[in-house]
Amino acid sequence: MKFKVQNIQRLLSFLFFLTVTSNCFSQCIDISKIEFGGDYDFYEYIFGCPTYSFAVHGDTSKNWNVLNNAIDIKQAPKKALTYRNLVEKKIKQYSGLSFFTDLKFIDVEVVYPEKYNLFKGRTDVTQRYCKAKYFYHYQFQPDTVASYLIGIAVNEKGKIISPFKFPSKKDYKQIDKSFTYCKLLDIARNIQKDIDPIGKICFEYNEVGKRFYWLISQDLDSEKTHEGLNYFNQVIIDASDFSKVKTVKGEAHIIY
Repeated sequence: MKFKVQNIQRLLSFLFFLTVTSNCFSQCIDISKIEFGGDYDFYEYIFGCPTYSFAVHGDTSKNWNVLNNAIDIKQAPKKALTYRNLVEKKIKQYSGLSFFTDLKFIDVEVVYPEKYNLFKGRTDVTQRYCKAKYFYHYQFQPDTVASYLIGIAVNEKGKIISPFKFPSKKDYKQIDKSFTYCKLLDIARNIQKDIDPIGKICFEYNEVGKRFYWLISQDLDSEKTHEGLNYFNQVIIDASDFSKVKTVKGEAHIIY
């Protein structure tokens, strides 16, 4: 009976957590407005190439599809797995364990030029020449909702051929994980009174300042927009120091 009571207590605690989380988003911002920051930047390396994607818990079928549904990582070529270990070793050496702890592997895309004919039905597969043989997708995550996208391109010999668009060990500042989206919005509204209605929140990285930051953007009012250049309010909050805040103007080009 004691075991059952403990299980019930755990279930109630879990349901309470879900309720609190749901309420937090419903009171502050819709979860759909928390968007990915960064960019995988795969265009220069594998865009238009015949590739298969391999991910943890991917499709276990031996008949590989050409629709970009990820295949189980266990079917990935040995070199793709070997080079993944080398890539992650390089990342840890460059940015340190603290950064790497919040980095999540998504999948690896492997280019198969010899299988080009199998992709004839795909309008997005148009080229045979590709700079990279392997492309690794990662997400740097301050929590379970927001993510900064990171892509790593590797050639056939296992050499990384894309730049690291994240901080080095000496530049990385620990993300302040005491944040809530309500808190971020309060900070934004305190410095910019005209930030509402909120359009989106992104977790981004400034390559010049070498800092991660939260970007809160005002939603464009369709009744007040016009064709051409439109401006909207934005607030930048340093992700490691919430006292560092500034307002900027965002731009949107609208064509009717």
